[in-house]
Amino acid sequence: MHDEQHLLAQCRQGNKDAFYLLVSPHLTKAYRLAFTILRSHHDAEDAIQNSLLEAYRAISEDKEIHHFSSWFYRLVTHRAIDLARKLGKERQYTEISDMLPFLSNSHHLPVDEVISKEEEQELLAHILKLDMKYRVILVLYYYQNMKISEIAELLQIKEGTVKSRLFQARNLLYQAYQEERKEELR
Repeated sequence: MHDEQHLLAQCRQGNKDAFYLLVSPHLTKAYRLAFTILRSHHDAEDAIQNSLLEAYRAISEDKEIHHFSSWFYRLVTHRAIDLARKLGKERQYTEISDMLPFLSNSHHLPVDEVISKEEEQELLAHILKLDMKYRVILVLYYYQNMKISEIAELLQIKEGTVKSRLFQARNLLYQAYQEERKEELR
């Protein structure tokens, strides 16, 4: 793998292939991130495209970038959130089962997949019902395996805020789970 700083220097000199080498290892994770925030393939693609254009422009204008990957994920997160706000009230375009392949990084045995798929869909349905500020934190923490400090840096909020939102999101999910169980017992 090429050194990020070397690739950034080449990009600044106008080498478009260097830009491709720089961003391509991050596109799948960035797409998952945007897709989870926006819940739409089309909107996620728009957010990624906007992020790529902004990244290319920033590099061309000699913006100082120390850690490209974290900077790029922060950029994607902000562009996805901006797009979600622009679109107004959140819309659900996809089925939950369509989202699972984009979020799941783990590989199970076929039997395990059959058993856990329904539980994953149920959990994801509850996550998607949460307010965006909680949903983003949960996705970054559990599906993207980011540390609290990384999430705080990415979203430009305090670590305490990340911890608080994570705690509140877990409580909201637990309450939703309890409500669902009460409904099933009736």
